[in-house]
Amino acid sequence: MNTAAPTENDPNTHRRIVWIDIAKAIAMILVFYGHISGSGDNPWFPDLENSIWVIYLFHMPLFFMLSGLTFNPNKAWREFIVSRFKRLIIPYFFFSLYGIAKSILKVTAPTIFASFHAGDMKQPSQELLNILLGNARGLWFFLALFWGDILLYAFNRICGSRLYFRMYLSILVVIALFGWFSIQLTKTNELLPFQLMRSTEAIGFVGLGWLLARPIRSMNRRTMSLWGLASIFAFILCVFWASKMDAPQYPAQMLYTILPHLAASITGSLVIITFAQWIPSWHWLLYIGRNTLTYYGLNGIAIAIVRKVLFSIIPVTIVVSHVLGQLILGISIVLIAILICRITTPVLIRWCWWGIGVDKKNRKDFCTLLRDSTKSSSSYQ
Repeated sequence: MNTAAPTENDPNTHRRIVWIDIAKAIAMILVFYGHISGSGDNPWFPDLENSIWVIYLFHMPLFFMLSGLTFNPNKAWREFIVSRFKRLIIPYFFFSLYGIAKSILKVTAPTIFASFHAGDMKQPSQELLNILLGNARGLWFFLALFWGDILLYAFNRICGSRLYFRMYLSILVVIALFGWFSIQLTKTNELLPFQLMRSTEAIGFVGLGWLLARPIRSMNRRTMSLWGLASIFAFILCVFWASKMDAPQYPAQMLYTILPHLAASITGSLVIITFAQWIPSWHWLLYIGRNTLTYYGLNGIAIAIVRKVLFSIIPVTIVVSHVLGQLILGISIVLIAILICRITTPVLIRWCWWGIGVDKKNRKDFCTLLRDSTKSSSSYQ
């Protein structure tokens, strides 16, 4: 019994679903926007914090769900593990070089480091140990997705031939999702190294995307639009509900606290997924969607550079005193940072393909593959 969702994003088919690439691009842009405020002591965008909070409710679950829509465990175990290792583990360490550079900057030029308003960092030796143990800030997604994919692959090998596989998978998804939100509330996500605790998030949302792959891709545009409208309405309600939730004081309150955040992460993801097919297939948008892991690895340094330059020119006091100014500057930071990544990505594909999860055989004909994806149909097949 073949239980895996069919995928056109599989490299063996040389075909891609355009709207999934568009949805990935939107998710990546939301990541950039979510990171404009940084993690340090900056007061730059106080009036944008609520919008950033809303984005954080669903933007990473959206990435996992999109991965689940094209999840394909129908490979030999060695081939699957090696492909995921090259695609996720090597890029994690490659992009972690940025963290090492920050540690060096903190030691050699502490004044310059402080001017970036970066999050507090430990001693260089401790930061290096954190990277080796998979606890590097901002790059947790690579490791969480790796372990989530491996565990879902193993689950498919064990249960994939059983009659009630989808029911078993649904149970696993529910357990993983409630487990992940419980881990968040209890702040135990770094209890184990290599993002093993965060793998519950990947298992839950990748598994959910896997479950929804066939129903979503079998819907016509009209039905998907209706689902999109329903998702918007449900998401607004969930955001309002989640905004009223405080940290649980007793274990019995945890379930009630988890529900609105879980519902918001799912409905918010569905909003993007259902409406991505209506967005024009712009070349630049597809480029981001095809290179989300590279953009994800570069977004931190790109945003830090742009913020540093812009706030060296524009006084912080002028920006924080006007909501419109914060919005304009925030969007400008996102756009310039994306442009930096757009310029850098081809260079990495050409010279550092081994470090960013790109196959050597694909790096030369990358532009051809992108052009083919632009021509492909965005309808469900």
